[in-house]
Amino acid sequence: MKRQPVGVEIFDRIADKYDSISGFLSLGIIKRWQRKLVEGLEKPGKVLDLACGTGQVAALVKEKAELVVGLDYSLPMLRVAKTKYPHLFWVRGDALKTPFRDGEFDTVLVSLGLRHFENVEGGLKEIRRVLKKGGTARILEVSVPRNPMLKSTFIAFLKYVLLPLGKIRSKEDVSRHLFETIIAFPHYEEFIELARKLGFKSGKFRPLMMGMAAVYELEG
Repeated sequence: MKRQPVGVEIFDRIADKYDSISGFLSLGIIKRWQRKLVEGLEKPGKVLDLACGTGQVAALVKEKAELVVGLDYSLPMLRVAKTKYPHLFWVRGDALKTPFRDGEFDTVLVSLGLRHFENVEGGLKEIRRVLKKGGTARILEVSVPRNPMLKSTFIAFLKYVLLPLGKIRSKEDVSRHLFETIIAFPHYEEFIELARKLGFKSGKFRPLMMGMAAVYELEG
């Protein structure tokens, strides 16, 4: 396996504290967003939780799914996931080159992970490859509000509140990495258009909290 990217090295270092750090920095909102990610998935079939982290999303769908597999590059994060949910399947692997067959999953979920991939386009291609024809991919990502006033306020919050808090609870590069990936991510229609170019049939998105996050739903 190739040398892991900087983003993964960051998560390796904070794996044991990740749940508390993410809860602290988001004021507990992330768990609510994750519930929105899986809302309405009554029969998700075989599910891949890609960039699964500590397994929080996998745990939300395990009762409804035929099978849930969580994949992450960070071994320390997977150890936490396995400790929390020992009866689920956990795989260490590269999200850009997973070990799964074409069309193996009915549903692919990504919670706040796609923007951390070295290549967002490559991540979408791999999601499309492992997703069955007609399957569903749902992706939760932090976004930037459209409203100019909310946008400037949100970016200021990220810069002047999130970064300092991140230094307190973890390390400077963790919160800086989070900020930079949020700003660089292709949001809203730009993301849907990219997904269509990469082979998805259709896509839609639902803004959360006035556009501070969004759930994207893509059809394979």
